[in-house]
Amino acid sequence: MYTTTYKLFRAPRNRNLKRKTWIAHTIWNYFLGWQRTRYSLGLPYLSYKEMSRAFTILRKAHPEMFAHWRELDSWAARQVLQRLDEGYQRFFKKIAKRPPKFRSFRKPYSFTMCPSGYKFDTPIAGDKGFGIYSDRVTIMGKTYRFNLSRPIFGTIKTVTIKEDALGDFYMSVVTDHIQSHLKPMTGNAAGFDMGIKTMLTCSNGKQYQSPHFQTGAMDKARAANRQLSTKQRGSNNRARARQHHARMHRKITRQREDHHWKLALELVRRFDVLFFETLNLDGMKRLWGRKVSDIGFYAFLEKLKWQAKKRGKRVAFIDQWQPTTSVCHVCNTRISLELRDRTWTCGHCNTHHDRDINAAINIVLVGASTFGVKNVRLAIAGSS
Repeated sequence: MYTTTYKLFRAPRNRNLKRKTWIAHTIWNYFLGWQRTRYSLGLPYLSYKEMSRAFTILRKAHPEMFAHWRELDSWAARQVLQRLDEGYQRFFKKIAKRPPKFRSFRKPYSFTMCPSGYKFDTPIAGDKGFGIYSDRVTIMGKTYRFNLSRPIFGTIKTVTIKEDALGDFYMSVVTDHIQSHLKPMTGNAAGFDMGIKTMLTCSNGKQYQSPHFQTGAMDKARAANRQLSTKQRGSNNRARARQHHARMHRKITRQREDHHWKLALELVRRFDVLFFETLNLDGMKRLWGRKVSDIGFYAFLEKLKWQAKKRGKRVAFIDQWQPTTSVCHVCNTRISLELRDRTWTCGHCNTHHDRDINAAINIVLVGASTFGVKNVRLAIAGSS
């Protein structure tokens, strides 16, 4: 499957999409409240099929009370129930820490449609040279224009409409197109040590800094938050201040994501195998707080694994308790280090080490021996 995202043009008719997202909210919250009530009464959990059957019965038995549910495509409404069931299944399997929660109507939501809920117009001959899909789409009887920033390849399977905090709508199109990014392998493998001051330290000695976008914009974000708090609730000034506040945080998010994608693409182009140490991110957040969230280690690793999968590369993680920082990679002598010790000299072989580079070299050595990689060159600082 191949997914592309497009922004819908702003128009007064977008209020129809706003209402559709509100209906999806009501369906989610209604059946979530039903599940919680059943749990409090000691009744068993309703599966997706049972919720779908109840959804049909409620629409037919109480047409006046649930008339707004009919405005949303039937398949899209059941997709909301499927999301709710998946959230509970993740909680039952202990993948998620807590069950699904009620969704605020002030926060954005989305709905997904099958081909019965949308239709793309046939483009004019030679329209942008983008193939069989134009920049107009009909969603549940209303036609909308979107920015066709890239061509849509393959047969469209589903379309998801989502609103952001500023009221802009985006359309995610999923097709059956298979995009090939396979290129000749480089034959290189490297290890990476993750840190706060330096985001990544490669085993070849190169360091990748983190711009810390949120920290850099903290003063402006705080000023925007103070301005928002002084505005009267329900006023137009508060609505404008809220949009200014949301626009600032959206910019920070986009800057961080852009940095992650570019860095991930650079790494998978240079190395065939990338080794990382398994980190306790919750513990790091308790220790360093917002700095860890500002870097976004987990989000970056997810993007890196996605880029590696598309290009036939490999991302592997060594054991969390494997000593890497305090072990000399030359003679395997282990010493006691404190967090403030950034450089140290091995007392056995007299090798002077940079703390992060030594850890990265140990990570690639442990990863190569653990996972048994073959026909690759280990990128190690100081080696030819």
